[in-house]
Amino acid sequence: MLLVTGVLSFACDDARADDARQDARARRLRSGADLVEPLANALVLDGMWSVATNVATTLTNRAWDAPYPWGTIGQYSTRLLYGLSWTAMLGIESLALVAAKGWTFEWLAEASFRTDWMIATDAPVCPRPGAYGGCGTGVGNFAFLSFRPRGSRWWFEAGGGWIQQRIFDDPYRTVAESSWVLTPVSATYEVKTDPESPIALRAVAGPGIYFGLHNGHMHPTLEGKREKDLEPRIGEMYLLDGGIGPGGRAEVRLTFFRRVSLEGELVMAPFLLGGPTGSRPSSDIAPLDFEREGTSVWRKVTAGIAYGDPKWPLKLTLAAFAAELSDRPIEKAGHRGIMLRFDMPLRVGGAL
Repeated sequence: MLLVTGVLSFACDDARADDARQDARARRLRSGADLVEPLANALVLDGMWSVATNVATTLTNRAWDAPYPWGTIGQYSTRLLYGLSWTAMLGIESLALVAAKGWTFEWLAEASFRTDWMIATDAPVCPRPGAYGGCGTGVGNFAFLSFRPRGSRWWFEAGGGWIQQRIFDDPYRTVAESSWVLTPVSATYEVKTDPESPIALRAVAGPGIYFGLHNGHMHPTLEGKREKDLEPRIGEMYLLDGGIGPGGRAEVRLTFFRRVSLEGELVMAPFLLGGPTGSRPSSDIAPLDFEREGTSVWRKVTAGIAYGDPKWPLKLTLAAFAAELSDRPIEKAGHRGIMLRFDMPLRVGGAL
């Protein structure tokens, strides 16, 4: 009898352990499944703008125009560098993090995806918007994944993006300028009041690591090749600044009745490793061929108004921005324009 009882007890314990393992697997699958739909929507939203910016930069750089194949090479060397680097960095970091956490998302309290659709209208070297055949006209895109672990007020974020603008256009050549900056990791501490209150305040601030490039671009025309003997560099890219360094990000949001918000953001990062090219750039990219010296600094400022219903899957912000990676004095810095920001909360399993 004792033997039979022992066998049955062992079998029951084994069955309970097996049920517990199945429940754990089910929770892991549910927690991961909760992220799939909103993340897929976020990627579709970002993909739409990626297609639009590819078309827009082709027109901005006049890369569609002969001579070939340099226009095509110049266009896609830039787009592949800027876009694939973002995708590879986020993919590798995400897989490493999930693997380290045992392939489960149960440790997440909150997660979100943010993407900025940027339309530029002015640049520092422009005497006025639209000078030199369209100076300042351009587009950009910055996107980030962020999360907050359970029991913590720290938000961790990774992402980045680029902005590219026309600087000069005439019958012989088109010159453009771009800044590309990625953030492999940043950590911001969150302070907030009751979000259910009629007026609620949220602020985050903290350090991060930033790296990137500041480039000039030149695409000659057939007339430019014949009459001016213009020959672009491979990829039609001219390095102006590049490097890596520590920086910081701060964001403040004041929300009224859970829907309308006033928002501001500041990012600043000196590139202590790297910097300007150290010589006067090629006259191919005039008027970007001024001498470069000092420390290259990435800076980005945004200020705008947002609307988001608690029942909506996203919050929409209309903002003005200035962003630039260069060694120019702060009062002269800034590729300026307007942007649409989409903030999409990502569902996570379990209680927060």
